[in-house]
Amino acid sequence: MASARRRYLADLLRRIAPLLVVFGSVYVASSLLFYYFERGAILSGPNGLFLSFYWGIVTLSTLGYGDIVPTNDPARLVTMGTLFVQIFLLGYLISVITTAVTSEQQKRGLGLLGTDLKNHIVVLGYTDVGRAAIRELLAQDQRVAVIAQNADEVANLRSLAPEDMLYATYGDPAEPDLLRRANVPAAHSVIVATADDAQNMIAALNVRSIAPTIRVVVSVGRSELRETLRSAGVTYVASPSDMGGRLCAAAAFEPDVAHALEDLSAGDVRSDIQEYLLGPRTHLTGAAFDAAAAQVRQATGCILIGYARRGKDGEYATLVDPPADLVLEAGDAIVLVGTLENARRFRRWIGVEQGR
Repeated sequence: MASARRRYLADLLRRIAPLLVVFGSVYVASSLLFYYFERGAILSGPNGLFLSFYWGIVTLSTLGYGDIVPTNDPARLVTMGTLFVQIFLLGYLISVITTAVTSEQQKRGLGLLGTDLKNHIVVLGYTDVGRAAIRELLAQDQRVAVIAQNADEVANLRSLAPEDMLYATYGDPAEPDLLRRANVPAAHSVIVATADDAQNMIAALNVRSIAPTIRVVVSVGRSELRETLRSAGVTYVASPSDMGGRLCAAAAFEPDVAHALEDLSAGDVRSDIQEYLLGPRTHLTGAAFDAAAAQVRQATGCILIGYARRGKDGEYATLVDPPADLVLEAGDAIVLVGTLENARRFRRWIGVEQGR
């Protein structure tokens, strides 16, 4: 939140700048007047003007050492006037600082100051889909920025994770200024999950205009919009109704398959399905798929089930259970299944972060 703090300090300085000007003017004027009325008495000599300015700062700061005191009525009037002005300035300063701190706390609590999170995932919409996505992302130790549509949802969001892991604000998720407030240009990907398909389309287009290369995932109620969104540059389109329908169908005659799918899709249960991107020197790069699967199983206990490779169009194509002799290459993404403990063991062994 470094830039937010800078903005706060800049705003505070802007608020107290007039006070600083008045304080400086009073200091100079009172010191010169005191010197004028006392220059023949206690301020005689070459350092009289310096002593007068010394008296001015001691009086304005209310230290009151008592080593220089007025000896005539005009000088006493200057001293009284200076003290009255100082009391007013002090009250005004306290009021300005209190107002600025309160305002900053309120803006910060509502996320109005923006965030400095980087390589995070932005979730647009605090709907049922958005809530589930946020819980899953936090369970996977991902940094998340959320744009809710109602101010009263922000406090609930902020209670889910520390400030360095979750940022929350509110407003129209399709508004470009709000997208910048959530630092979309520096984000890893964006999940668009409002309850309105039209708003989701507008938000996806605005995200793409702000961050042309970012990964955009959109949840839609109408699956027929899938191709429209893909043609608009959306990376992945999810239809919760379709997924829910498939799970219900599986549960009707293959209940254990449905249970397994639920377990694998929720990273905070017993097991998880994860993805890792291979680099030039990563374990498994250059190995045949079956040999890589055996190596993964022996070293970590996880099960290698598939891979994804970038095509000529730049999109990744995923294949589960590929040919045994397929050679894994740098840039491929591997997909594996394992218990949470085995997944942690694999992460330490492979030496790269989860995800693509």
